[in-house]
Amino acid sequence: MVCGEHGTGKTTLTRIASSEVEHGVIYIDVPANFNKLGEAFGKAINFTFEESISFTGQLMRKILGETNTNDKLKISEWERAMDAFKRASAVYKTKHNKPPVIIYDNLSRLVHINPEILDILQDDAKDNADDRKYIAVFVSNEGDVPRRISVSANRVFGSIIYRHIYKSIFFYLARSSWLRAEEPIEIGDLSREESLNYLINKRGIKTVKEGKVDTTEAEKLFDLVGGRIVDLKSIADKYLKRIPIEVIEYKILTKVEDKFRTAKLLETHKHHEVGKRIISVLLVSKELSRIAFEKFFDKPEQAIEILGSNVFAYHPEKNTVTFQSRSVERYIQKNASIFIN
Repeated sequence: MVCGEHGTGKTTLTRIASSEVEHGVIYIDVPANFNKLGEAFGKAINFTFEESISFTGQLMRKILGETNTNDKLKISEWERAMDAFKRASAVYKTKHNKPPVIIYDNLSRLVHINPEILDILQDDAKDNADDRKYIAVFVSNEGDVPRRISVSANRVFGSIIYRHIYKSIFFYLARSSWLRAEEPIEIGDLSREESLNYLINKRGIKTVKEGKVDTTEAEKLFDLVGGRIVDLKSIADKYLKRIPIEVIEYKILTKVEDKFRTAKLLETHKHHEVGKRIISVLLVSKELSRIAFEKFFDKPEQAIEILGSNVFAYHPEKNTVTFQSRSVERYIQKNASIFIN
């Protein structure tokens, strides 16, 4: 599994790495519309369906035992495409002496709507990895997918620069000796040094006065969003359009406030008091074990609900919880009277 927060570059890096491998890699972008999964699968392997089949109906029959007289003899598009892929995999392995790779990107789209399908994909991947028929790579945001799959993680830390992350994924996809993978790769944020290098040297956010380089503005931008590459790019674009930093900050923190509102963490909201206690601990310790995080709540479902609101982030590599982003911390600091005792 390759996992990480939204905006860390998982999809971009995985696509680049898979395209660099000459053959043997199938990339599937799991669609937001679940009914399109079979179509996406078929498109990825250039599989042509001879007839239109209700994909959802077939999967529900497979999972829940629901039957329909007209569908009894039909096979879902997804199953048919997978069968075709497995047949091709056997030929590929014989020719190249290694199994092919199938990548499922944006797997998070499945977990809330059809988690049973995720279980099927995982079980099939495990069985075929054991038999060395094919290797499956799951790409997902941190959160429900890593928790559901329930494996320990081996994080690729944010301090590793992007080309090193890329090389790690490329090696993982291209190596000839495959093992059943049980530890995911977690793609984190860039370090402060890497982020400032991007803002100053790549985007040119600096001034020169009397022969000295002033990087104050770049440092302010980093302090606002941290090392998440998608946020760094966005904030640099806005700054270079001469939008004042104060305006940029206001818009970012307004979006963060919406996350707090969704999580019911604002003042007078349902989870405000428990949120304050968690925030107080995280401001000091920077992270909590998942068990310690869950102990703040009366019911496990409440902890899961809060994690899903993107105020806090779950990290499978150490089974810990942190603030979701630097912007979340900035919002808390700006509203210290509400969240800090």
